[in-house]
Amino acid sequence: MTEAAQVSAGLNGIGRFGLHLLRAWLDRPDSRLRIVAINDAHYSLEAAVALLRGDAKVSFADCAVDAEAGQLVLRRAGRAPLRLDYHHGPARRAPWLGRPRWWLECSGAHPTARECRAFLTGATRRVLIAATCWDAEQTLIYGYNEDSLDPAATVLSYGSCTVNAFVPLAAWLHGRYGVDEAAVNVIHSVAPHRLAAQRQPERRACTLEGMAPRLLPWLDPERLWVDYALVPSCGVSLIDFRFRLARPEPLAATLEALDAACRGGALKGLYQLDQVDEGAQACAMRPESAILLRPSARLGGATLALPAYFDNENSATRYLDLLLALSARVD
Repeated sequence: MTEAAQVSAGLNGIGRFGLHLLRAWLDRPDSRLRIVAINDAHYSLEAAVALLRGDAKVSFADCAVDAEAGQLVLRRAGRAPLRLDYHHGPARRAPWLGRPRWWLECSGAHPTARECRAFLTGATRRVLIAATCWDAEQTLIYGYNEDSLDPAATVLSYGSCTVNAFVPLAAWLHGRYGVDEAAVNVIHSVAPHRLAAQRQPERRACTLEGMAPRLLPWLDPERLWVDYALVPSCGVSLIDFRFRLARPEPLAATLEALDAACRGGALKGLYQLDQVDEGAQACAMRPESAILLRPSARLGGATLALPAYFDNENSATRYLDLLLALSARVD
């Protein structure tokens, strides 16, 4: 692939989401997208090297990771070294600001479009925020509406881990059976560095409740209920779906249709219908937006219950899918 055919991106934030994103990107070495620079307000270059060398979950064991002349250098067998310009400090002081075409806002420190427009300078044309952003010009969900990019839009949101877990599944079920109402229960884990501060389960509002009806015009906000709780546990999270269907079929037929959609249809790569429940931690680093559990699925009257697991940190995979799809159309 020639350099002219590539699209450059700068990554802001190498915390849990950014670390997963970097790993997922490395696993697609032939993509058009090239991450060329990283900024992080918390990790020095030396700390970033230590993080990549020793993270307990996201493995870079196939890479030799070093710091050289202000760059994070990743060497993999059979490939040219990746040299990423690195800056430790506030994002707006990054010396590479304005050079890459895309600004990948994964720090959590700039959650609004108003803030992110400051990064639209020089050659940087677009910002993609790794969180729900209420004033983004568009929220695009891979596997649902990524084809609807407005070429004039400059600040985009990928949604969130829960939005990505819910929206494509709900859209598919609505197209096949009609969805009259939905409920989602989320038991969300926390990152290891936040565990000490999260001593008790805590109920919180979830952005899914407001964003899903925006993205799914047929879903009445009064007919969506989301219960969301943070729990003092690390690792994979739980997400359970309930849909009241307008045109229900027997459970076996519904699950066969869902399985076919996951294996080779509209939901391929987004969901998996597991035949055996092997527990939450068996789903760590799984790339699906949600791993649906066939043994626990139920149909009561017209209500379909689909318990699931999801690695909320690894929702970075959907962010990358979206980014690759968008960068293939515009630079």
